Amino acid sequence: MTKKYSDEFKLSVIKDYYDSTLGVRVIAAKYNLPSKNYINRWEVQLKKKGLLPPDATKPNKSAGRTKESILRADTRTLKEKQLEEQVQVLQAKIDYYESLNSMKPFIAKKKLK
Repeated sequence: MTKKYSDEFKLSVIKDYYDSTLGVRVIAAKYNLPSKNYINRWEVQLKKKGLLPPDATKPNKSAGRTKESILRADTRTLKEKQLEEQVQVLQAKIDYYESLNSMKPFIAKKKLK
C-alpha cells in the first residue's frame, strides 16, 4: 500500500531541502520517506504543476576547504625530511620482511643433496 502525500507536504519538504545545508538523503530520513528519490520526483512534479518555479533548485553548497587552506608551508628542516624518508624506507622493508615471514609455511624448502 502506497502512502499518498499532499502537495503542501511535498512543497514543505522541498523548501526545507532548498533552505537547509542537509543533503537529500538526510532530508528524506528527517521526514521518514522511504527513499531520497521521493524528493527528486516531487521536485519535478511540483515544477510541472507550477507550484515551484521552473528554475527552482537547491543552492550549491560550498565546496569545503579550498586547496590553499589544505596546503600548508612545510616547516620541516632538511634533516627532518631526510629522517622521515628513512623511516618510510625502513617501514617498507619491515612490511616486506613480515610478509615473507607470514608466507614461510607455504614455501617449500629446497632439499639439500
